[in-house]
Amino acid sequence: MARGGYLPDWQRALMAMSAAVVLAVIVMALYWARTIFMPVALAIFMTFVLSPVVAWFQRRRFGRGPAVVTTVGLAVLLAGGLGVVIAQQVAGLSDTLTQDKERAALKARLEDAKRAVVGDGESKFGKLVDEVTGVFVPKAPPKPAGQEVVVTTPSPGWMAQVEEYATPALELVGQGAFAFLLTVFMLLKREDLRNRMIRLTGSGKVTTTTKAVDDASRRVSRFLLTQLLLNTAFAVVILVGLLVIGVQYAPLWAVIAFVMRYVPYIGTWIGVIPPAVFTLAVSETWGPALAVVGLFIGLELVCNNVFEPMLYGPSMGLSEVAQLVAAGLWAFLWGPIGLVLSGPLTTCLLVLGKYVSRFEYLDVLLGDEPVLEPKVAFYQRLAARDQDEAAEIALAEAGKADAVATFDRVVVPALCLAKRDVADGDLSAEDLKFAVRAAREVAELVLGAAPKGAAEAAPGDRVPVLLVPARDEVDHAGVDLLAHLLDPARWQVEIAPDEMLASELLTRIETARPAAVVIGSLPPGGMAHTRYLATRVRARFPELKIVVGRWGRDAEFADDGEKAGAPGGADAVETTLAETVQRLGGWYGVFTAAPAALAAPAAASGKPRAVGTPGAVMV
Repeated sequence: MARGGYLPDWQRALMAMSAAVVLAVIVMALYWARTIFMPVALAIFMTFVLSPVVAWFQRRRFGRGPAVVTTVGLAVLLAGGLGVVIAQQVAGLSDTLTQDKERAALKARLEDAKRAVVGDGESKFGKLVDEVTGVFVPKAPPKPAGQEVVVTTPSPGWMAQVEEYATPALELVGQGAFAFLLTVFMLLKREDLRNRMIRLTGSGKVTTTTKAVDDASRRVSRFLLTQLLLNTAFAVVILVGLLVIGVQYAPLWAVIAFVMRYVPYIGTWIGVIPPAVFTLAVSETWGPALAVVGLFIGLELVCNNVFEPMLYGPSMGLSEVAQLVAAGLWAFLWGPIGLVLSGPLTTCLLVLGKYVSRFEYLDVLLGDEPVLEPKVAFYQRLAARDQDEAAEIALAEAGKADAVATFDRVVVPALCLAKRDVADGDLSAEDLKFAVRAAREVAELVLGAAPKGAAEAAPGDRVPVLLVPARDEVDHAGVDLLAHLLDPARWQVEIAPDEMLASELLTRIETARPAAVVIGSLPPGGMAHTRYLATRVRARFPELKIVVGRWGRDAEFADDGEKAGAPGGADAVETTLAETVQRLGGWYGVFTAAPAALAAPAAASGKPRAVGTPGAVMV
């Protein structure tokens, strides 16, 4: 296995191919065996919805069996009564639409719409429409005079007609009965099914998996039940509104709105089409149809922006793109039933991915949380030379915290990742230069967006401090970040060039006489040279305060050769810029108490300066 647990390319290709084959087999099974899987999916959905109701009856001293029978019985009565009403509504609608008056009214509305688009007379747009229509629907050639051909087909026998209508009906009834029985037994054997799932997915961690599955089941049940109640309330308001407008068959349109609201994002807009078209056909004006559309739009906006955030609480974390793709996939596999069940099914898969480590890929595919940490996303954009998006990531993090936290969480870890990839040969020297330069510029943007605080000390109280990059340009970028964070009213910052020899550093310290020296060394690597520099400085200047900054060091960048304590006799070793700033701030009172010992040939201009070779960077 390669470094960091990464697999070789051939193994990853083999795993990807295996996953593609398994996915194709699953999709084919779901399609060809949909007669079995559709009732199972519907039963799972109903089990999640009815489980809170069964639990409510159990808390009222009902046994498991009576609670399940009572819940299922109430659901059957409600569904049966609603089915009778819908059947009557559909029969009445069929009679209404076959009347000549309504057909003529609908034709007149369509003609009005056509005139509104192309006008009363001939227009170029109208001719274009007629020509395009003629291409796809060519007109039939004229019949020869005096000839007439009549083709007749024998009508099928009554047995064939019975089979044509009875077979789909029996299949639908059978699937419904199967789903009903499966729902009952799932409610009765809920704990047994849960234990079997834990046995399959627990990987030996029974306690952890049990808690995860129980919590996931409660969350899904609460979410789906709340969704059911909200969609029911939506349908009731639609029913009342349509009755007030005077629309016929309002119960039928309300049920359609209830069902279509399970389709993510586009369900409500599909559900408004039947009542709007029907109202347009039977009304003499456009007003009722526009009122119907306004009712649906207004209610949907209120539900999305007020009631759903309030009732659902924290979101299930479904990605919008994943919901739409899942809706298309389930509709392709199972038709209209799959389209309606796409939302609940996708939610169940997402929760499975969140709580069962074996299916974590489902959380990555379906969730709306960023799949990359901000530091990794920031570095990935730097490696791709996309400085604009990298700046957006850093500024977004700066909006959640201050500049120093953004540097520690995003910029410094990205520099460490770049340093590691250069050492492994995955990043070129030119790309590293771009990443370092872009990280410095982004850091200035983050500082510019941060609020400016008042100076805490007078210019005369400024304490000289020397920042020393341990070895390379990445370390130099790290000390640059620290220099940006030190208050210029308190600190006189000087930055030494990178790759400075130890003897040159000692000469610079003797000349500048700083109160403290900070040696910046970003991991991975570089600890041996950092220890050497600290040892030389401590031996020459025993009273000098020395801080080693191993910024970005964490579990990912732990150095096996790094020992506990401060290296080379340094006073402290810090792993974040925030800790370094805090450490220097704690020493500030000691430094200002003995200003004579801190006298340095610093410029009186009050600006930090760079020291050493001409290649040093001015801060």
